[in-house]
Formats: sequence, structure tokens, C-alpha cells
Amino acid sequence: MAVAHTDFYRHENLVRKSIQIPSTQHKELKALAVELESSLGDVVETIMELMRQDNYQQLRTAIIQKREHDLSTLNSSLDEAYAYLGSIPDTLEEARFFFEAGREGMVA
Repeated sequence: MAVAHTDFYRHENLVRKSIQIPSTQHKELKALAVELESSLGDVVETIMELMRQDNYQQLRTAIIQKREHDLSTLNSSLDEAYAYLGSIPDTLEEARFFFEAGREGMVA
């Protein structure tokens, strides 16, 4: 995820915000800039401007879909783990016992 910094710097009468981009996304954006025969800064600024014009709706939708996918995957993994534990009654009972003992220890 890109991180915008509040510090500003001036260059040739332009004021730009400093942004840190993780290396994987940086490489992808650099490749896109080369493909478009443009600078990385112009690509990022254009993307931001397009998102602003769309009122960030497509970005919100994409983020929500990614979160839902991640949660769905996590829920599936938890269901599989619980089904496995449920297939071993002694293990499940031990897990419940230690969970309850730990919870009581935190309350006391």
C-alpha cells in the first residue's frame, strides 16, 4: 500500500506530496510508466486524478471486494480447522478446557 507523507517539497515551482510505494508496486508502476513513455510521478498523479474524478468509487469497490475475498478465504480456513478439530473430540474438549481456563485467568 502506498503511504503519503505530509511533508512537501518544491521543485521548479511545483508542490508535490512525497509518497512511499512498496517495491512490488513500484516495479509495476515503473513498468507502466516505461510502457506509456511517461514518468512515474505523472503515472501516479494521473491515477490519483482519475480516482478523484470518480469520487474514489471504483477504488472503494475494489478494496471492499478484496476484503470480502480475504475474509471468505479466512472463513473457509477456519471452517476447515474447526471441522478437523471437531473430528477429534478429545482435542476439541482439551482446546475448550484450556480456552476457558485462560479466559478465567484473565478475568481473575
